[in-house]
Amino acid sequence: MKGALWLWIALLVSAAALLWVVNGVAALENAPGYGGHYYESLVDGFLKGQTSLSIEPSPELLKLPDPYDPRRNFAYRLSDATLYHGKYYIYYGPTPAVVLMLPWRVLTGSHIPERIACVVFATLALGGLGLLLSGVRDRHFPGLSGWVLAGIVLIAMHAAWLPVTLRRPGFWELPHAAALACLWWSLFFLWRCRSGGGGAGWALALGASLALLLGSRPSYLFAAGVIALVAVVPAGARSAGAPRWRAALALACTLGLGGALLLWYNYARFGKFGEFGQSYQLFSGGQEHASHFSAAFVAFNAWLYLGSLPDLSPYFPFVKPVWPGELPSGYLFLEEMHGVCFGLPVLFAGWAAVAWAWRRRRTAAFRPEVSVVVAGAATSLLAAAVLVGLEAASSRYITELTGGWTVVAALGLMVIFAPPVPGPAAAWRRPLRLLAVLTSAWTVAYVWLASFEHGELFRYSNPAAYSAMARPLNRPSLWVSRWEGREFGPVELTVALAPFQGPDSSTLLASGRPSMMNRLLLHRIDAGHAELELLQNDSVVAELARLETSGTELRVRVFAPWLYPPVDHPYWDTWRDPAERRERQTLFALKAAGQSAAAHSAFAFDPTGFAPYVLGPGKGTSAWVSSMTRVDAVR
Repeated sequence: MKGALWLWIALLVSAAALLWVVNGVAALENAPGYGGHYYESLVDGFLKGQTSLSIEPSPELLKLPDPYDPRRNFAYRLSDATLYHGKYYIYYGPTPAVVLMLPWRVLTGSHIPERIACVVFATLALGGLGLLLSGVRDRHFPGLSGWVLAGIVLIAMHAAWLPVTLRRPGFWELPHAAALACLWWSLFFLWRCRSGGGGAGWALALGASLALLLGSRPSYLFAAGVIALVAVVPAGARSAGAPRWRAALALACTLGLGGALLLWYNYARFGKFGEFGQSYQLFSGGQEHASHFSAAFVAFNAWLYLGSLPDLSPYFPFVKPVWPGELPSGYLFLEEMHGVCFGLPVLFAGWAAVAWAWRRRRTAAFRPEVSVVVAGAATSLLAAAVLVGLEAASSRYITELTGGWTVVAALGLMVIFAPPVPGPAAAWRRPLRLLAVLTSAWTVAYVWLASFEHGELFRYSNPAAYSAMARPLNRPSLWVSRWEGREFGPVELTVALAPFQGPDSSTLLASGRPSMMNRLLLHRIDAGHAELELLQNDSVVAELARLETSGTELRVRVFAPWLYPPVDHPYWDTWRDPAERRERQTLFALKAAGQSAAAHSAFAFDPTGFAPYVLGPGKGTSAWVSSMTRVDAVR
């Protein structure tokens, strides 16, 4: 009973933390491009007897010669939705709608928001994991205290990347949370099937959970097959708990029925059993013409997901997504990526579970746990095999990548922290426990820092909490900048101009990270003219058109908020005049060749370092910065 209480406390703490995360974006759910309400619209479509969304495409979109052309459909499309025969669909599976959102709508008459549905599924996932770990503890680690078990469940929430994935709980993230719940309950049902007394009832539950897993993320197809195979193949001719033919039949029928319904769902929508909607997706990069899977991306993605390091910043939250430089040819996009080995080192505890299971693989009493280790490891391995070949990488896929192995790592932590058997303690146990504590603390800290950084959503959705954390944690960077004699503010550039060989563009200054980049661009138009632009991503904030560039250099003054520390930084305490402080925090301006342009914007991507990237010579461009000096004047 005491252990159950600790488990309930872990689940409540996890749910409260994730609820706090997702509620931060409640005010943004109706913002253009956010990606909210898609599953709610799918539920409304189901209630109308249709498989399409209840949202109707605009007539302007349907009148376009090619409605999939991202250059023409931008103003009319429902971003990332699927358009087919004049109707909108979503390319993710229907499980979140069928299992939770549709019943909620019928019973209450109102929608459960997608962000709340994400928390429900994430909490269900942790509940399934908690039941699995509790059962394993009762069988093999009875001396493991309830609070340690609860701590392992909390660590697993972080190892599965949930505080980051759910920072933006839109229709992209909801199926990942649902899939994780289905996966972890599948592993629990697998364990019960393999345990003594496992029968057709647990096999039915396993088949249903695997079918719902495929209905969340069809990319788990091979993993579901492996889990089912591990469940039905006996480990020995008369091994304890080996499934009987009735259990195998129950599993096959349930999983087969679920798979058949999913295929029928696809056929009802697109007239093809294997079409989930990506062929008709409205995507900004023209994804409908892209190769979604290629061996050419394997090495790049493997490094990106596993071995890459974050960009570090002196400013809170300190860790920035990976900046890989030039993307491989044909690669579509990169979204908020972090390397797992560096950010989630607690996952290495999984090897303790692998070693423990390997030594006990021939003992019947341990075969249920061995089955879970095999299935969990295979699930992440198969997920990796899919993800490394994709033409894009996204932070939310880390939840899919680590989902199965997180269960293995949780079992590994149980092995490490379990009280030793009577007799002399092994010499390795104490240092291994210390290492597990350190990697767990690092993982938890890193995940929250990455969550605070993710899309800068925390900064804009919960500014008071963000400022309360950022101001004291940014103070060391203030001390370092003063010690180094750093100066901030507007700069004057001397831009060297090579002889004109043809139109080209040069990024003279840059500060930021993938998808949130501040840039100063120079476009060479002809031998005597150029254009300057201050950009936030692809949005022009200030520009100077047709500048005279008859000489060999151009002097440019640049004013931008990202030339200063972030707004939530003690640096600004020295500016006593609120009006002047506000001016410096919002002004974007350019001066060059007798022209000037200025604009004010309260929105600015934070700088990632004390100084921006400066383009030097020899970078393959016809213009570069030969010198940069600070200027005092605001204008």
